[in-house]
Amino acid sequence: MMKAPTKTAKLLSLILAFMLVSVLSFTGCGSKPTASAGQGLDLTVYGSCDEEHVARVCEAFEKSTGVKTTFVRMSTGEVYARIKEEAANPQAGVWYGGPNDPYIVAASEGLLAPYEAQNAKNLLSEAYIGEEGRWYGIYSGYIGFICNEDLLKEKNLPVPTSWADLIDPKYQNCISFANPGASGTGYNIVSTLVQLMGEKEAMEYLSALDKNIKQYPKTGGGPSKLVGSGELEIAIGMLHDGITQQKLGYDNVVLSAPSEGTGYEIGATAIIANSKQEEAAKLFIEFALTPECQQIGQEVGAYQFLTVEGAKNPPEADVLSNTKLIDYDFSWSADNRERLVNEWNKYITADKIVV
Repeated sequence: MMKAPTKTAKLLSLILAFMLVSVLSFTGCGSKPTASAGQGLDLTVYGSCDEEHVARVCEAFEKSTGVKTTFVRMSTGEVYARIKEEAANPQAGVWYGGPNDPYIVAASEGLLAPYEAQNAKNLLSEAYIGEEGRWYGIYSGYIGFICNEDLLKEKNLPVPTSWADLIDPKYQNCISFANPGASGTGYNIVSTLVQLMGEKEAMEYLSALDKNIKQYPKTGGGPSKLVGSGELEIAIGMLHDGITQQKLGYDNVVLSAPSEGTGYEIGATAIIANSKQEEAAKLFIEFALTPECQQIGQEVGAYQFLTVEGAKNPPEADVLSNTKLIDYDFSWSADNRERLVNEWNKYITADKIVV
């Protein structure tokens, strides 16, 4: 026989019902959330895009939902290693930003939780939805060359326009790109070359390129910052990071896309599996798939193409719209990540890796 509820039980029921209605008011229709939707909830975000970008998104999310939000900025390789290490006791609820290749790997290992986001209906392509909703695409960026024209002129060097140009000995010690073992952007570059040239040819190319490499930093955006500050001639990285340097006032920064074709990233976000912050994490994913959230990036110097209907791409990215892209295979790239990184390590100068 069921007992009549006590006053305390009735009060708890009312509180839970209120919280459920608040959550559904946000997730059910994709509309702007109320400030009370996440009252009483906490969320830790592991962020892999630029620190200011993550900070502003978390700030806006907290303001929109009431979820108390903190973040830790790490490269995609570092986040992947962290959530794998913490799998039995996750310390965060969401992974935000960075190329989706490591997300696909993490999803296949059960490290990311499936979630059928209501706001996925806003996405412009099914390519932005991971299997079972274990990740969602939030922006897209293209790989290219970010160059300091003044430094190149001092050495009588032209701005490179092809992958073939980069292995010319005249560019010795002039180039950097991120360590593929630590950076999603770095791995995206290696995978692009393998898909463009074939694995044997790509590894031989990377060995030749290594002779011109100055260093391999651990973050994808690191080399472009060195170009802007006048410490490096050429960065291989995401072209939108070069636009950021131009907007910071570095007029001598020029962009170039390889004539043979190039790869691209889908920046992603996902819920970490078995997190104690699951309800807050679901609210965050819904927020990440709104125009309001996606347009925050361009306010802090992030000029990627956006993925949801109604979000206005930054006009600064228009110059990249005719970039020649390859048919980048994200699933293949994820399946071969560990093997290709190990293979790359055999062909490069280990002392150039910045740790």
